Amino acid sequence: MQILVVEDDPDIRGVLERNLEEAGYVVSAAGTANEALLMVEVSRPDLVLLDLMLPDRPGGEVCRALRTDPRTSTVPVIMVSARSGEDDRVAGLEQGADDYVQKPFSMRELLLRIEVVLKRVRSHEDRIRLPSVGATAREQIRVWEGFSTNHFGRGEWEECLELCRTILRRHGDLLTPAETRLLHDRIRLCDERLEAGQRRSTFLRNV
Repeated sequence: MQILVVEDDPDIRGVLERNLEEAGYVVSAAGTANEALLMVEVSRPDLVLLDLMLPDRPGGEVCRALRTDPRTSTVPVIMVSARSGEDDRVAGLEQGADDYVQKPFSMRELLLRIEVVLKRVRSHEDRIRLPSVGATAREQIRVWEGFSTNHFGRGEWEECLELCRTILRRHGDLLTPAETRLLHDRIRLCDERLEAGQRRSTFLRNV
């Protein structure tokens, strides 16, 4: 499991890296929000440990960016902050965080929270596994991510549309809000592509 640590304090970042590696995780680290977003584009982590206060932009913006990008919308995020107020915790969760940990924290507690979040994600993946296609819903959708726009024909768009609708119909109650949004986005995209293709076919027949 790969964890991305986003923390501007080098001492805290170093402690987190060492302890996470000792716990068996593969760790990458960033000191700024922009650096973290660039790293995510290169390699999708299994979990992001995100400091709320970063020098270039708030951690909440990073979390929202991850949630709005289809490639990272389902990556779990644990937000870390010295702010302890209820409003701060609620804001962090509303921005898309899966958990909120207050500084200072014990590594034992943090490791347990990481384990719980990852276990919950794995549980969702197992429960939405589709025997008919032999892969999880996330994997199926990711297969054509970044490939579909230039390479999909009408039959493939129709297949993706049916896949997304089937996942929502059969497993909608098991999906996370981010997964549900992703599927609805894909359905809209499929409909748009199929409609555009139909208009083009009609035009060519009438020429």
